[in-house]
Amino acid sequence: MVFYTDLSDVYDALFPVSDAQRSLFDQLLASGRVRRVADAGCGSGAQLLPFAVAGAECLGFDPDPALVARAEAKLAPFPGARVETGGFADVARIVSPPADLILCLGNSLVHVPQEEASRFLRDAAGAIAGGGEILLQILNYERLLFGKVTTLPLMQAEEGAIEFRRGYVWEGDRQVRFQTVLRISEGGQPRIVRNDIPLYPIYPDELWDMLDRAGFSGIRFFGDFAGSDFSPESDALVCRAGKR
Repeated sequence: MVFYTDLSDVYDALFPVSDAQRSLFDQLLASGRVRRVADAGCGSGAQLLPFAVAGAECLGFDPDPALVARAEAKLAPFPGARVETGGFADVARIVSPPADLILCLGNSLVHVPQEEASRFLRDAAGAIAGGGEILLQILNYERLLFGKVTTLPLMQAEEGAIEFRRGYVWEGDRQVRFQTVLRISEGGQPRIVRNDIPLYPIYPDELWDMLDRAGFSGIRFFGDFAGSDFSPESDALVCRAGKR
């Protein structure tokens, strides 16, 4: 995907693993039940790294070759980790044997139409070992839709040398155009990259139904990775669910 190829050089600067994410990953590892982790839409591999460092067997897959190359380099020191090129439709083929934990973070799931997202969740349930779970994160699209949000907060990194501007153009409630401007200051003339891609919103009740139909139970929604209560005003929707 050209969009993420353009972002690959600054991906880790713009999307670092937060302290709250690390704390949650530590909690999952401390349970002793997470021995094999798969990350669908793994990006640069940064969110798999804490699991690899802890000795878990890790598998990442992403459709963008540039991000796959970065993830491979990041996870290369760990013999129990591997990265493949693949999308959500490939989970049944790639995740074998079953994983104890499947990650799908970074608003990745809404990059495919809702029917494909539902199919991924069914395949993910089949690729999770007994007692395992999925950890999923998207934006709270109900808040964005009802609030008629067209501009997301400016993202900056490296003391302002990197700026990432993001906007939404709504095309009904089932598709939105995600328009971005990436500005990188590199000494002389700044490099500016523009992209425009479709996203396919999934709303909280819809996600709950998708997970239930896919074979998940114990579905829990949170407003962030720190575990705050999810509400209509939450910016994010973080979900944990176990295989039924």
